[in-house]
Amino acid sequence: MKDFLKKNYNFTDYQIAQLGYLFKTLLGELSKMVIMGVLFRKELPLYFAAIIMLLLMRTSTGGLHCKTYFTCLLSSCAYIFVCIKLLPMIPLPIVVQIISLPICLYINYKWGPVTSDIHMPLTEEQKKRGRIRALLIIYIFAIVMSIIPDNKYLIVCYWVIIVHSLQLVYAKILKKGVQK
Repeated sequence: MKDFLKKNYNFTDYQIAQLGYLFKTLLGELSKMVIMGVLFRKELPLYFAAIIMLLLMRTSTGGLHCKTYFTCLLSSCAYIFVCIKLLPMIPLPIVVQIISLPICLYINYKWGPVTSDIHMPLTEEQKKRGRIRALLIIYIFAIVMSIIPDNKYLIVCYWVIIVHSLQLVYAKILKKGVQK
């Protein structure tokens, strides 16, 4: 495959390595989502809602990163379990939910994005785009949640935003602690 890419597309070794990393990453992420989909098959629609919100938030502002596939799978399962099963059992008034979202908005804008140590540092423009994207996601979500309260899918997404914001603060603190 390497020779084919070099010969037919004039790819460099570096570009081929980047494609390999991309393929490995996509395959790893997809396999984790499938495994979790099987684990949460009884709550599949809620799982999809949680995963969509999680992907939107993670691609905007990053967060904690694990060093191995297995620890990432375990932490992702725990994250989704908490957001689908445990936290929705806490009855929060819609007013509390709506008031807490601007706090999350601030956290994601102020503290994001947090990238892994192996990720290339983001440019200021990339950081700004990620922050603005997170701001828009949370803002639009707050509007939808105020119009359609007590929707089980929105409640799961609400908890994804809350947990994401908390882990973002924790990730930023860890990252700053390492840099000192």
